[in-house]
Amino acid sequence: MKFVKDKIFRLRASVALVYTNKILNLFKTNVRENIFLEIDYDEIIDLLFEFDGKNSIEEVSTKKNIDLEVLINLIDFLVKKNILIEIDKKYQAKLIEEKYRLINFLEDYCYKTSEVLYKIENLKTKKVLIIGMGAVGSWMVDLLARDGVKNFIIVDDDIVEISNLHRQDLYFEDDIGKYKVDCIETKLKEINQNIQVVKIKKKLTKDFFDYFNHQCDLVINCADFPSVDFTTNIVGKYCMQKNIPHIIGGGYNLHLTLIGQTVLPYKSACYKCFDSRLKVINEIDIKGLKKLHREKRKLGSFAPLSTIAASVSVLDAFKILCGLDNYVVNSSKRIEFRIREMDFEIMQIPRNGNCIECGKESICK
Repeated sequence: MKFVKDKIFRLRASVALVYTNKILNLFKTNVRENIFLEIDYDEIIDLLFEFDGKNSIEEVSTKKNIDLEVLINLIDFLVKKNILIEIDKKYQAKLIEEKYRLINFLEDYCYKTSEVLYKIENLKTKKVLIIGMGAVGSWMVDLLARDGVKNFIIVDDDIVEISNLHRQDLYFEDDIGKYKVDCIETKLKEINQNIQVVKIKKKLTKDFFDYFNHQCDLVINCADFPSVDFTTNIVGKYCMQKNIPHIIGGGYNLHLTLIGQTVLPYKSACYKCFDSRLKVINEIDIKGLKKLHREKRKLGSFAPLSTIAASVSVLDAFKILCGLDNYVVNSSKRIEFRIREMDFEIMQIPRNGNCIECGKESICK
């Protein structure tokens, strides 16, 4: 208890308090979660406000004339419920000014301020490979840069066309005719001049990774030429062999948007698990249909749908880069956003224990 009594805690800014009829309602506004605590102490709200990040447990105990052991037990409960956070390292004023929303987000996943600071600093060291700077990839690289990622490897051999401007991020009329990766690098430097970008002006081919010699912490595949299945195969096989978390960047088709699945190697369903499961489902749906070949067929995409796919996937990407794998939500699922219903349709795709890529007899292990 000697060292415990000197600890300092702060009531989280996202917590609202209501006390009536000896019931304390702790409402966590960030996650819309209520916690009810039966407690016979009329000054409980005043007590909790004493935890302002400055007063130690002993100081609060003395000021409110509360038994120290009783107070420590209450604090232990409130910390586990993410109501109080331990202030074991102070945030610099500049960081609070620039990143207070990011701090608020991360505090919901941490018990100490030192953990928050570690994640913010560690994020700067992470390197993300994004393949395909189109309608999903361009939004994802933008969002990750604004979240604090500072090291990117971006892959695309396309130039900006006028048809890209209505749905792809970071491109403008002055960029038409320029390489996408060059434009992305310029725009990222405008977000943060310390961002480092490695540009690869190539298509994703079967031998792409034979010549790839960069280290990365996360791979995001947004390439769809000649098909998403083709590129997913290449990326999935490489990442499973290297044990790298990876995200399939999703897709868009008129009124539907597929949210790319997140793969945590040997923990969640891999690309082969998805492939084998979806083949069974698709065979039922398309049985008897005749496939028609249509030259230069292009389906429409819509910018808000592209950004939905990108935004949902970036949330998982951010969690992976911050070491929050347990909170990833897009793994082992096929998720589709349906704009007409304004709803997500979620299909569970469990990991296949007999999968040739991630199962017991995996060829990648």
